[in-house]
Amino acid sequence: MRVDHHGVDCVFCRIADGTEPARVVAETAETLTFLPVRPVHPGHVLVVPRRHVADIWDLDEETAAAVGTAVLRAAHAVRAAHRPEGLNVIQSSGAVATQSVFHLHVHVVPRYQGDRMPYLWPAKAEGDPELLDESARRLRSALTARRH
Repeated sequence: MRVDHHGVDCVFCRIADGTEPARVVAETAETLTFLPVRPVHPGHVLVVPRRHVADIWDLDEETAAAVGTAVLRAAHAVRAAHRPEGLNVIQSSGAVATQSVFHLHVHVVPRYQGDRMPYLWPAKAEGDPELLDESARRLRSALTARRH
């Protein structure tokens, strides 16, 4: 049994191990793509790494590439199978961002006019230029420091 970073038995690890049933639609050596238990509507799938990765900050670049490729393949399959009018790709990290299973997962959600998904973005607001400039400086610095 594998456990998440809270020491709790991880349902996505059990699915990856084959000890928990799931409607798997695609798999690679590194990833699984399957239907969530309660999809928004048909075509909604989850893409997860097979190994336990708690969230995006726990994700290495090699696994990120495998997950990204699986998400792209899932998006094309959703389009071919369900003909949505649009698509959301959603990854939430941390409880405050609505992560409920602490094993990294990416939702690929087909969208239709008038569907039951809420609007994702708040009303437009003007950004403070000084705060935006400071944010850009801080991000550039963080990205430069992270280079290998």
